Amino acid sequence: MSKFRRRSILVAILLTISAGLLGLNQAGRLEPVKYLLQTPLTVLQRSVSRTWASVSSLFQDNPEAEALRQQNAELQAQVNQLQTRIVQLEEDQAALQTLSGLVSYARTQPENRYLAANVIGRDPSPFLRYILLDRGSDDGVRRDMPVVTDHGLVGKIVEVTSQASKVQLIVDASSAVNALLQKSRERGVVTGQLAGGLVMQYISQQVTVEPGERVLTSGLGGTYPQDIVIGTVSAVQKLNYEVLQQAEVIPGVDFSRLEIVLIIVSFKPIDLGPFFQNTPTPAAP
Repeated sequence: MSKFRRRSILVAILLTISAGLLGLNQAGRLEPVKYLLQTPLTVLQRSVSRTWASVSSLFQDNPEAEALRQQNAELQAQVNQLQTRIVQLEEDQAALQTLSGLVSYARTQPENRYLAANVIGRDPSPFLRYILLDRGSDDGVRRDMPVVTDHGLVGKIVEVTSQASKVQLIVDASSAVNALLQKSRERGVVTGQLAGGLVMQYISQQVTVEPGERVLTSGLGGTYPQDIVIGTVSAVQKLNYEVLQQAEVIPGVDFSRLEIVLIIVSFKPIDLGPFFQNTPTPAAP
């Protein structure tokens, strides 16, 4: 039997069954069957409808659910406030630790008077050369006043307004600090470098300088008080054909993390200029 013939017979059978069902339906003979099929479907539909209505009421019309939502919102607001408070307490603790270190340092130098200042600005260049403080002439700040932390020398005031001041850091290339090697007692000058860092120059070749030796201010020149920590020697550059040697110095202060500093307001730099301006010249023959 061909495929076409089989399909034709199947279509004829389906048409005959359809015609028979239509006839039975018109004669009312299919009502019992329809009832048997509709009854479980109707029960299932009603059950689903009641379940959905109950769930919807929980989220829409139930006053307890609304109260729970309100309580949840209030608790979340309290959590946010507590988190903000925790952050503030952590910041306060960090500031307290910094101030505690500064106070301890100030107590070791009772001969000086200090003024605490917050860092409010920094050099935007890749190499940090200056910082801005929130203290100015209204607070008694003047040019050339030294600036320190409990870790060592920061720099000196170079510009002042009524409410702010600018500090030249010792790592600035134009900075020069008369220094002293604590162990050997050798003197030299610590200068800032263009690439960052510090170098102590003019050290005699006869002196043995070792890494780890502490470098302090010497007080020579009257620019800074003596015995303030500048840093520690990290490496020594010594050449046999040179008269002097120099040492690389790691600053005691981390300039990138400065937040609060101390200005030594009681220190008055000594002006030695007049001693070098009127040097007598030999008389003409």
